[in-house]
Amino acid sequence: MEEKRWENENSKEKNIEEIIRKAGEQEPIPEGLKPENMKKFLEENTKPQKKRNVWKWHGAIAMAASLALVLFIGKNVLVMQDEIDKTENVKCADVASEETQEKSESQIEEYDTSYDDLYHFFQKQEKEREEFIRYSSWEAKGEVAAEESTEDLAMAESSQQSDVSSGAEEDYADTNKQEAGVDEADIIKNDGRYLYQIIYNQDYSQSVQIVDTKDGLKEVARIDGFENIFELYMWEDTLVVFESDWAEAAATDEEDAYYDIARTGTAFQKVYIYNIAERENPKEEHVFTMKGSYLDSRLTDGYLYCFLTCDVEKLEDRKQYVDYVPVLEEKAMEASSIYLPEEADAFSYVVMASIDLSNPKELEDTKAIVSSANRVYVTNSNIYIADSLGVEETEEKGSYSNKTNIYRFSYENGIMQKEAEGSVKGRLLDDMAINEYNGYLRMAVTVNSYQKEPVKDDILGIILGYDTIDTTQDNSLYILDEELKVVGKIEGLAEDEQIYSARFMGDTGYFVTFRQTDPLFSVDLSEPENPKILGELKISGFSEYLHFYSEDLLLGIGMEADEETGRTEGMKLSMFDISNPSDVTEQDKYSLSEYNYSDALYNYKAVMIDTEKNLFGFCAEGYDEEMIEDYLLFTYENGGFQQKMKISCNRDEDGIYVSVRGTYIGDVFYLMYGDGKIEAYSLVDGSMIEKLSE
Repeated sequence: MEEKRWENENSKEKNIEEIIRKAGEQEPIPEGLKPENMKKFLEENTKPQKKRNVWKWHGAIAMAASLALVLFIGKNVLVMQDEIDKTENVKCADVASEETQEKSESQIEEYDTSYDDLYHFFQKQEKEREEFIRYSSWEAKGEVAAEESTEDLAMAESSQQSDVSSGAEEDYADTNKQEAGVDEADIIKNDGRYLYQIIYNQDYSQSVQIVDTKDGLKEVARIDGFENIFELYMWEDTLVVFESDWAEAAATDEEDAYYDIARTGTAFQKVYIYNIAERENPKEEHVFTMKGSYLDSRLTDGYLYCFLTCDVEKLEDRKQYVDYVPVLEEKAMEASSIYLPEEADAFSYVVMASIDLSNPKELEDTKAIVSSANRVYVTNSNIYIADSLGVEETEEKGSYSNKTNIYRFSYENGIMQKEAEGSVKGRLLDDMAINEYNGYLRMAVTVNSYQKEPVKDDILGIILGYDTIDTTQDNSLYILDEELKVVGKIEGLAEDEQIYSARFMGDTGYFVTFRQTDPLFSVDLSEPENPKILGELKISGFSEYLHFYSEDLLLGIGMEADEETGRTEGMKLSMFDISNPSDVTEQDKYSLSEYNYSDALYNYKAVMIDTEKNLFGFCAEGYDEEMIEDYLLFTYENGGFQQKMKISCNRDEDGIYVSVRGTYIGDVFYLMYGDGKIEAYSLVDGSMIEKLSE
């Protein structure tokens, strides 16, 4: 019977052994498994453990240690119980190199998390999800309030003033970024001579195009073979390309294969690193593979930081690490690199991985949080992960509101350390509504509150939903310290409206809400414990994107709207005089009524802007008997907007739908089409200089 039991245990570990056999064959026996150290190990681990892991030690210490030895010696692999993992830093399915082990001991933070903790957490989440699906189809009495409701409105995107890189022969446009000094990926890049962009081919495949602008436009290289590129980076002589891929399904036909992939959500992110010291001959150096979907990324000081969302596949009672642990470079992430919050309520991770672009051979550091967060904000020293949740019960019984959990990680030279976590009522609806300044984090959020009662099944007593009694929506501003504790706040602003855009400059903040008119609030943040509303400017329409044009001017790109009904009436530009934050005025307004859409309203990277050159532009779309699409280039002079260029960029009827972006080098403006076509115009007189066909 005893031998049979061991055979069953070994069978359960079969899949795990397959994953880590290759690594295990090259690894020496860990110190902690040597006979002389086992007695010490057992003595140390019979002491009381931390709260989360106490349950594992009920009479199982000797058996766990013996099982680990049998698996290691008999199979020559590092398959161990989590108790040994913690004391010896030996992990099932991710055996680190000596260099990484040294880094783990001296630099990399470890969490009190085990594979068993994660498995049982997701097992519980899976059961709760199945129960919800099972009973959600039952008809509840009264109206059932949706968890997300008005929170699922489209989130506006915005940015801080972009930098113009120094040291180039001529000035040129840089990517419009959220934080000065922290680069962001985009679909186009410009290094002052070469232009880089993601293009779509006629067969719907994708390529990366490299074009030399010196002595005229000339395509010098095209990297083919991509299918789903998201964004790219340029750093010195290194090109980084992000592409999403899917794991192959085991089904026999396409329909079943699609269903299997959609069900499991097995997405993978590939990060291609190219050496382009010779622009005409890009050389692939490494391709990193990470399980999950692309969320965001940043590049600073030569280190690339990647952020992914990684869903947990259905466990199906199989305790295989790859089913519920992030996989990077074909290895399961170490449990001690995963943070499991006490109040976690997600079936996914946010995965963070860093790469040293000067030596891109392996991942520098990896961290993960059990979270469904969808927003990342990175400063020059901190990474903030914002997880906007559904509704949560407040201190008042029967009262609920949405909530955002925030996690702060410090980072340096690729190493990430969790420093603090906190939460605020409300949800971030704009990228620029979160900002760090002088050690404080400022957040402008929209708060949806509910008064409701549970609706239960009469027989089983299971909660089927909630009968809504009352709902309210307003906005709040919070100031948090380095520990992410709220030290100052203003609540209850602009009832029945939501935040459309926000911007912070030093000790002053600005944010726009909207219903029928556009209140632009200015806030004094000089005393973090006591923020004050300075002024409120009400004008028609609203600004979806705000950008500081100078110390005294704030640019708004948005929509005009009827003051009575709130119905939009085309796009507009606004320039606000903020020289006196207590008395903000609209210095000029420029109507763009023929256009009703622009990527610039929702994606700050679509705005080409350089305030030092007094130049900004974006592509806009409208309909006047037929579809129109123009690239608009503006300056701001003598207290008013001046349209510098208007370039028609309508696509051919048979053409592929592609993005259109603008950039400049010196006195030449380049219009870049996502099919590979590039047009060059003079910024002096607006004339076309030349054209590169796709």
